Amino acid sequence: MKEIKISLPPYKMICALFFILILAIVRGISSVNEIGLTIDTYVTLLALVLCADTCYQEIPGGGWEILAIKPGKQQRLTILKRFAVQYVFLIGTAAAGYGLFYLIQQPYIRENELYHFVTAMVATAASIVLFGALPVLISKITGSLWGGIGAAAALWFFLISSGALKLPLFLQIFAFGGTEMGDGDLRWIYGKITALVLGAVCIGAVGNFGRHFGKKRMKGKR
Repeated sequence: MKEIKISLPPYKMICALFFILILAIVRGISSVNEIGLTIDTYVTLLALVLCADTCYQEIPGGGWEILAIKPGKQQRLTILKRFAVQYVFLIGTAAAGYGLFYLIQQPYIRENELYHFVTAMVATAASIVLFGALPVLISKITGSLWGGIGAAAALWFFLISSGALKLPLFLQIFAFGGTEMGDGDLRWIYGKITALVLGAVCIGAVGNFGRHFGKKRMKGKR
């Protein structure tokens, strides 16, 4: 319960729901296939902003000092719990967004709607794992929250651009639902597997609280 309060304060939940509502209103679509592509792309952007402060939240108030003295195993468990809480919320937000697109945009309905929904959620979940963890790791290394968000956002912009189509298929993180993929083409899974692996590496590399931020903060006090 404590990690839920820390990881998901009310302002984060309100901003996320407002974001997905506005997206469903302003992002025009004509078919169900476009819903999954849109959710995968933009909920990932939401993830990198909302998750960036996973290890940064206690820094301004000095709460990291309490966390930093706890055993490393307990610190890593706390980090994992925070990621889990935020990931579940973001996937739930993605599912809600999918439904809002149906209600607001009223796209052309095809067969196998459950299949399209499930694949969209799987694809989005993989992207969330990577882009939820990447800004956290960069922020931890650089000591800059906005630096982590900016670097992750720059990578996101590139991966959704046409330039990403020149990359090997396993590096095309957002190939799901793209024009290069026909209906039933599952090659987008390669990119999502890469996203899951890299996301897991980033989460593991985050390490303990205060290892980078704490040192920087202490230097500032001297």
